[in-house]
Amino acid sequence: MDRFPDELLVKTLGHLDFKDVATMRRVNKRCAEVGAEVLVRRVRFHFTKESLTRLEDIANHPVLSKNVESVVYEGNILANVACIHAYAAHYDLDHHHLDHPAPPSDDASDRESRLYARNMSKFANEISARFDHYRNLFQAQQDLIEAPDLPTSLPHFPKLKKVVLFTVGRCKHVLSDRFLKAFATGCAMPVEHDTYYSKGQLKFLLFRHGRPITTLEHLEAHVVSPKFFTGFLPRESLCRVFANLRVIELRLRLEKDHHRDLDFSTVERCYSGLSKGILRDCLASAAKLERLTVNFEDYGFYGPCTNLKNVLGDHSWPNLTALDIDCMSATQDQLITILTRQPALRDLRLGFFVLTAGKWTDTTRQMQTKLKLDMFCPTGLLEDPDCMYPMSLIQKSTYLLNFARLTMADALSFFVTELNSNDDYHPLEDESFADPELLRDEFGPFSDSESGDDDPMDCD
Repeated sequence: MDRFPDELLVKTLGHLDFKDVATMRRVNKRCAEVGAEVLVRRVRFHFTKESLTRLEDIANHPVLSKNVESVVYEGNILANVACIHAYAAHYDLDHHHLDHPAPPSDDASDRESRLYARNMSKFANEISARFDHYRNLFQAQQDLIEAPDLPTSLPHFPKLKKVVLFTVGRCKHVLSDRFLKAFATGCAMPVEHDTYYSKGQLKFLLFRHGRPITTLEHLEAHVVSPKFFTGFLPRESLCRVFANLRVIELRLRLEKDHHRDLDFSTVERCYSGLSKGILRDCLASAAKLERLTVNFEDYGFYGPCTNLKNVLGDHSWPNLTALDIDCMSATQDQLITILTRQPALRDLRLGFFVLTAGKWTDTTRQMQTKLKLDMFCPTGLLEDPDCMYPMSLIQKSTYLLNFARLTMADALSFFVTELNSNDDYHPLEDESFADPELLRDEFGPFSDSESGDDDPMDCD
C-alpha cells in the first residue's frame, strides 16, 4: 500500500464507509492525510461560532478545500423558551416519564414520602439548571446572529456540487457528534418554527460575496420561507444559481407573521407572493433538471397554497424523471397538459391536490393512458368540485378476507401505472373502500398484536 500513488488510495478509500475510512486513517500519517481528503468530500456544519470557524479552516486548507463536493448546513435556531414553566412542561410528556421520580404508593410509609419529596426537590433543581444552560445556548446563538463579523457567504470550494439546508428538528441519529455536543440541552427541545432566518441561511449557501454560485447541481432546502422567492433576491441572480441544477428539493413554510393568520380562507393570500413567478422562472432556468420536489409544510393542510402554474408554468424539462408536489391546485386540463409535457417523467407523487375543474376519475384515466409512469404515489387527499378522496381509506373485502390493508393510494397507484384499457373498474368509484378505524371497530383489529390482550393463553 505504501507504493500506491495518492490518487489510487483516494479512489480505493472512496468505496469504504465512514468507519472503515476512519480506521484506515490510523495506519500511518499518509493514510491519515489521504483519508481526510476522502472524508472531507461531504462537510457538515451548524450555526455556532466554532463550527463556522472550522468551515473556514477547511476552506483555507490547500488540499482539503479542493475535495469538498457537498455541504450540509444544520441551520437550526433554538426556540425562545423564555419561561421555566414552559421548559419544565416539556418533561411532562410521555417520553420523559422515566425522568421523573417515581411517586410513592397510597400506603407508602412516612420515610418513603419524605424520600419522594427530596427527589422531587432535586429534580426541580436539575430542571432549573438545565433551563439556565438552555438559555445560555440560546443567547449565544442570538448574539452570533447579530455579530458584525458573522460570515455572509459560504467559503470557496472549487468542486462544490451539492448544498443542503436543514432548519427543522431532526433525529439525533443523523446528526453529527459536534452538533450534539454544541447543543447538549438535556432534552429534545423544539427548534424555532419561524422561517424568518431561513432566507439569509439559504442565501449564505447560494451566493458568494453577492455573486451567485453557478456550479451547483443539487439543492435541498428543508424548510425555507416562501419569501425567498418573492423578491428577497433579484430574479436574474436566482435563475443563474438554478441554471445547472439537476436535483431540486424545496420545502416551504410561512414565516411567523403570516402563519398567525393562516386558515382555509387565507392560505392562498399568505402564499400570494408566489404569483410573481420568481420560483417558476428559477425552475424553468434549470434546463438539466432530473428530480423536482416542491412541498408545503405548515403543520397541517389548509387548502391549496398556490396554483400549479405559479410553480411549473408551461415549461418542459426533457430529463425530468421524478416530480413530487403537494398542496396545490389546477384544473384537470392544466394538470394533464403540464404532466404530458414532461417526456421522461416516470415517478409522480401528488399530495393534497385540488382540482378546481374536472374530475379525478377522468384525470387518473388520462394519466393511465397518456403517461408512462413506473411509480405513482398519491397521498393525503385528492379533491375535485364533486368529491373528496382520502388516500388512507382501505378496501373492505381485502380487510375481511385476510386483514390486509389495501389503501386507496395503493389501488390508485396500481390503476395508473398498470394499463388495462379493457377494464372499466376504477378504485375511486369503488364504494367498498372505508375508514380503517370504522372497519377496525366493526370487525376487529388488523392483527393479533393490536388486540391489546397481553395475557398468555391458558392452554393447560
